[in-house]
Formats: sequence, C-alpha cells, structure tokens
Amino acid sequence: MFVLKVHFAITRYCCGMLLLLFLPAVMAKSITIAASPWQGLTHADGSGLYFQIFREAMASQDIKLNFRLSNWKRAKHMFYAKRADVLLADYHHEDPSRFFPRWHLDYDQSVQLYSLQPLQNLAQLKDRPVGWLLGYDFDQYLPVPVEPYEVATEEEGFMLLQHQRLAAFISYQSHQPDPMVLPLYSLEILAAQPLYPLFQNDFEGRQLARAYDLGMAQLYRSGRLAELHHSRTSYQHARYEQVK
Repeated sequence: MFVLKVHFAITRYCCGMLLLLFLPAVMAKSITIAASPWQGLTHADGSGLYFQIFREAMASQDIKLNFRLSNWKRAKHMFYAKRADVLLADYHHEDPSRFFPRWHLDYDQSVQLYSLQPLQNLAQLKDRPVGWLLGYDFDQYLPVPVEPYEVATEEEGFMLLQHQRLAAFISYQSHQPDPMVLPLYSLEILAAQPLYPLFQNDFEGRQLARAYDLGMAQLYRSGRLAELHHSRTSYQHARYEQVK
C-alpha cells in the first residue's frame, strides 16, 4: 500500500511538472500582423490608430501581437505565404485564401489618378507608363492596360510625373502635393472603401476574426472607438454605423 501511495504521489508530481512546462507555451501564444507604414495609422513601434484599434479589439484574448512593417507588396507576400496571421488592411475581395470579418477597421480615402495634362477619358492611358506604390495594383481599376511602374514612395512617384517619366500617377487624395508647387489634374478612379483586417481562411483565422468582431462591437457600444479616433471627423469618416 505504501509503495502504491508513493507511486501515485510521484506520478501526480510528474504530471504537475509537465503541465507547468507546457503552460507557458500556451500562455505565450502570439500572432503576427503584417502591415505597411502609414503615417498616424501604423508605426514601427506598434503605435498608430489601426494598431491601437486592433490591439484593443483583441484585448480579451490571451494573445501576444507582433506587428511587422514593410512595404505593402512584401506585407501581402508574408500573409499569402502564411508567415503572417493577419494583414492590415485591405478592401473586401472575393478570395478563398483569406477571411474577412464583419467589422471594418476604417474607411480608406478615394483613389485619384493624377496627370500633368487633363484627360478626356482613361482610355487615353492605354499602353502608357502609369505609376503607383509597390503592391497596390491600382491598374485593376483602369479600363485599359497600361505600362505599370511601381515606386517605393509617393515622393518618387510624383517626381517622376513632374519630369514626365509617367503619364499618370495613382495615389490617395490626401497625398496630393501642394497645388502651388505642383499643379495637377485629377480623376477619381475608386471611391472611398472600407478597409478590413484580413485573416487566414482556416480554423484559427476564423476564430481570430470572430474575436476581433466581438471586440469591435464592444468598442463601438462603449464609445471607445470614438475616443480612439481623437476627432469627430475621423470617426464619422470610418462609418462604423454601416456594420449590420
């Protein structure tokens, strides 16, 4: 009997030690969020509106968030290669490899096509050099094929346009240079769209998306989302009331 008790005690002790060994691994679960650097929205130190909203939406989960910044082309590659669990942030497209939550993160600005000379229609750009930021693939919103020219920065794109190396440069409305310095003509090619965090379309990805949706709903009901935006204009632009 004494031998059995000793054996039981040793077994229970060993099981307890094994549990302690595995527990930190469970508690230390982490996910990687890939994004491109956007001023005020995503910063290398983990600050920025989008990172803060996502962080607070996921606050109820015992998960460590690792934010990884790179250009948009590399960030997308990380996600599709499954080296990132989340991609911040993109428009809603039909794609079986990614899973979209119900709640968008924000509304993007309208996408504009800038040129030095007025264009009667976009068909004039057929087979001509048109630029945009790495990975943004704005040519999908043009009605004709163009000669694509990807640039690393907005400044580079507008400089190439100014020196007539490009027939047009596509960017967001807020990125237009000072008209007094570089007067440009513009055409809207895409109206403002909701931006979503993208999750992997697997069990874990769908679970993360569900947690994000629950967290966003709570932030919205509590008024915390409005506080995070810091200004009424920014909050209204996000149009969270559209989420059904």
